[in-house]
Amino acid sequence: MVDPNAMLQGRTRETRIRRDDAGRWFDGDDPIAHPLLTRAFDAWLVPAPDGSGRWCLSNDINWAFVAIEGPPRFVRAVDVSSAITLRLSDGRAVPLDPDTLRQGPDGALYCDVEAGLSARFDSHAAMQLGDLLDEDAEGVFLTIAGRRVRPPTVDDPLGLS
Repeated sequence: MVDPNAMLQGRTRETRIRRDDAGRWFDGDDPIAHPLLTRAFDAWLVPAPDGSGRWCLSNDINWAFVAIEGPPRFVRAVDVSSAITLRLSDGRAVPLDPDTLRQGPDGALYCDVEAGLSARFDSHAAMQLGDLLDEDAEGVFLTIAGRRVRPPTVDDPLGLS
């Protein structure tokens, strides 16, 4: 009979896989550029199950630790034709919750896309909000569902501190 503990001896869940703050995946210093693989990695990215605050890639077969900079998700496109729908880096389409909009110190726009997961709007997605932008005496705002939304500027848009 095979001893499962003996099979796992010397193995680790640590990897050289990482994602930078622009959403680009790497194996060490080597870029991972295949669009289906990077989308799968974005979809598999979840908080590590050990509660360490780290991230891992987890699918139906296995999981492994990865290092990420920046948010766990990116908004790649925005549909403003009726209700605002966000197309995420993991391939999902989710509705925008305007109450979660915020700006980072660099002016980048962020929102929450599910419990505990933030997303940063890439430049393409942010530009798609242009028709919703306006300005008054108080400053710039977005008109969403008939109301003025003024995303606050926060020091830590990921809520990590």
